Amino acid sequence: MKKIFTIILLLIITSGYSKDFHKTEEMINSILKEDGDSSEKKEILLPDEKSSTETTPEKKQSNEEIKNEKPVENDTEETAKKTAMSGNDEILLKTGIQLYESGLYDHSLLRFNDIIKNFPTSRFIDSARMWAGKIYIRKYDYDNALKEFNSVAEKSGEYPAALFYKGESLRIKGDTVSAIENYQKISSSYPENELADNSILITGKLYLNNGKGYQSLESALKIIRYYKNTESIDDAYYLIAKIYEKDPILKDVELSRKFYRVFLKKAETGQKNFADSPLKEVVKKDLEYLDRTYFRMER
Repeated sequence: MKKIFTIILLLIITSGYSKDFHKTEEMINSILKEDGDSSEKKEILLPDEKSSTETTPEKKQSNEEIKNEKPVENDTEETAKKTAMSGNDEILLKTGIQLYESGLYDHSLLRFNDIIKNFPTSRFIDSARMWAGKIYIRKYDYDNALKEFNSVAEKSGEYPAALFYKGESLRIKGDTVSAIENYQKISSSYPENELADNSILITGKLYLNNGKGYQSLESALKIIRYYKNTESIDDAYYLIAKIYEKDPILKDVELSRKFYRVFLKKAETGQKNFADSPLKEVVKKDLEYLDRTYFRMER
């Protein structure tokens, strides 16, 4: 009886995966068709799209750069009184940012640490922690950077950015698994945040570099599906081309060439985020390499 149940369960699971593979395959072919590739449909091995049930973010947040973000308000009377009485924490924050922008990181860090130490209830404390953490990253002091980012409360408006920079610190330290966990938490819990698409893109690159082409492709397709109007869209097309060029399981140089050509077509027709993409020259060289290496007989 137990054996029969196991077989039935496996059939259900396999059926689910088959449907997801088919849906992803359809998306790959629809992308190529939409961009002018009318070649015959190819049967390709594709990943399980675990993200297919995620809520589509209708609009990305139009926050200003982090340096201009408004600190999270603390509604306690004590904080309001202290800020009204002194204002020194705000002065320290503004001075620290100015010093940071001038490249005087050590002097800047003193101001942010002053807020953290002497103004523990300041409405600017999470902003100070974020700036301090970014300085520690620049100083290659990733442990202290992580300490600052971990101190940002989940209810804070700075929390999504703290997750992103935690991911950056862990990635540079070489802890890929933990880095991906933080990037994915942004994209799943804060899909409209301005750092969500970048988190997905970095995750996709990390997967490809670690031989996980299925997951990498899933990340790239998620950007195309949900974040087509962001600055990550050209990177997503390039990543798909790279996956089919490099991944040992998904490798398909013909599909790779098609996506390189789609990228260049978008750039030539002036499409946003492609026409001025810094990847344009790289794509040209990669396409030339494929043509020279795999498609010489077509000439």
